[in-house]
Amino acid sequence: MTSFYHGSYIRYVIGGLGLQLRRYTKAVRRLFTGSKPRSVLEQQAKVDALIARRDWTGLEASTNEMAIMADRARDPEMMQKAGQAFERLGKFARAAELRLSARRQRKGKGANEWTGEDLGSDTLLIDLVEDDPRSLGRVIRHARLAGAAAACAQSATIRVEPRLVSLVQRTFPNATVVPAQQNVVGDKFATFENLAWVFGRDAERLAADFVPLRADPELVATFRKRYRSMTDLPLVGLSWGSKSHTKDVPDFPEWARFIAQTHATFVSLQYGQIKPALRRLRNGNDARLIYDDSVDQMVDMDRFAAQVAALDAVVTISNTAAHLSGALGVPTVFLIDDNFQTAWPVIGDRTPWYPNGVVMRKEGRTWPVVLDDVGRRLSSILTVRSTLSSDS
Repeated sequence: MTSFYHGSYIRYVIGGLGLQLRRYTKAVRRLFTGSKPRSVLEQQAKVDALIARRDWTGLEASTNEMAIMADRARDPEMMQKAGQAFERLGKFARAAELRLSARRQRKGKGANEWTGEDLGSDTLLIDLVEDDPRSLGRVIRHARLAGAAAACAQSATIRVEPRLVSLVQRTFPNATVVPAQQNVVGDKFATFENLAWVFGRDAERLAADFVPLRADPELVATFRKRYRSMTDLPLVGLSWGSKSHTKDVPDFPEWARFIAQTHATFVSLQYGQIKPALRRLRNGNDARLIYDDSVDQMVDMDRFAAQVAALDAVVTISNTAAHLSGALGVPTVFLIDDNFQTAWPVIGDRTPWYPNGVVMRKEGRTWPVVLDDVGRRLSSILTVRSTLSSDS
C-alpha cells in the first residue's frame, strides 16, 4: 500500500489526481504522435510480466532482446530502459553501453566527448546537472566518478546544482566545482553516461574504488555533540516519505511500530512540512524521534550532509537521503519496494555504488514483516559500529 505523504490525506488525493492527469496527458500525446510498433509493445509486456514474477533469469534474456530491438530501431527511450534493467540485474557493462548509446542517439556524439583517453594538457568539463534540479539521486551517485575523471586531467571543472557545490568541492579539492548556472567550457566534456562507461562497467571495481563524499567535519562534530546530549542510544537517521505516488512505502502505523521497538533514537531526515507526520510517528514519545529544524536539505545540502554524517546509521526509502547517506559512507539500510523504476539491485543485498549499505527489498512481503527484518539488520550494523568505536 502506498503511504500518503507527510500524513496529509488531502495531499495524497491531490497528488493522485495529478498522477492520473499526467497519465492522461501522456496517453493523448501518444495518440497524436503515434504509438510504438506492436513488436515493441509485446516485448514490453513480456518484460513487465517477468518483473511481476521476479523471474530475473528470464528478464535478462528478454532485456537483451529489447536492447537488440532498440539498437535496430535506434530508439533511445528503449535503450535507456534496457540499460536501467541491466544495471538492476548487475550487468553494469551492458548498462553503461546502452545508456551511452541512448545519449548519443538523442544528442549526437560530439567530437570533444571524453571516453577515458589520455587528456594530456586538455581541460575537462564534467557536467552533472539534471534537467530537474530537484532530482539529485543520479548526481550524488555519480559524484565520485566525477572526482575520478577530474584526477585524469591537469585542469577539470565539475558543474553541479548550487546546493552541492560546497560538498563536492570539499571532497575533490583538485577540481573546480561551479554551480549549474555558470557558463563553462572545456577542451573535452563528460556527462553521467561517459563517467559510467569509463569507470562504472565493473561492479567489483566500482565498489573497491568507492570514495565517500566529505561532509564539513566541524559541522559533523556540532551535530553529533547536540544529538548525543539528548540520548545515550545509537543515533539512526530516518526518511520515510516521498512526493512520488508511484512508490510503495510503509504507512505511518508501521513506521511508528518500527520506531517503538528499535533500541535507538531516530533523527528525521525527511524533507518538507512534516510536523503532522512527526506526531503520528512519535506516538506520544517525542524523545524517540528528533526533528532538527536548523536543517533544510532543499536549501543547504552541505548542512544536511553534515547531519547525516553525524549519525551511527540510516534507514531510508529510495530518495535523496538514501543516495546521500550511501555516498557519505554512512551504514545505511535502503528500503526498496517491488517496483522497477529505480537503480537498486534486484539480486543480492549490496550495491557497488554504496558498499557500506544494505539493500532490503519488499519481495512481495507485507511491510511489517520487512520492517522486522530491517530491525534485525540494523541491530547487527549498530553492534558492529559500537564494537569498532570501542576498539578505536
